[in-house]
Amino acid sequence: MDKLRIINQALEDIQLEDIMIFDMRESNPFFDFFLITSARNPRQLSAAIRDVKAALSEHGFTIPKVEGSDSGWALVDCGDIVVNIFTKEEREYYNLEKMWLDIPKIDKDRL
Repeated sequence: MDKLRIINQALEDIQLEDIMIFDMRESNPFFDFFLITSARNPRQLSAAIRDVKAALSEHGFTIPKVEGSDSGWALVDCGDIVVNIFTKEEREYYNLEKMWLDIPKIDKDRL
């Protein structure tokens, strides 16, 4: 199964909100995809990290590195895919989407 699809499914299974997938393959040499999503609270954020790690491990992928898991923003480094999980308040504050306005988005329903 495709790594991006596994990550997206893990995030959807735990009912994270507003999942956005940016296709960075033409604009960034360090990673291919950049995901941003919102958790309703820090507990759901922690559960999402756990589920992404478990799903990737289950399918034979390397377990990702995680930064900031005890705050309102976690970065999950999956190598060629970077996942940012925010609480709603932190996502509104940092508003990372504004940095990627010209980057194509992937329709997560077509994965």
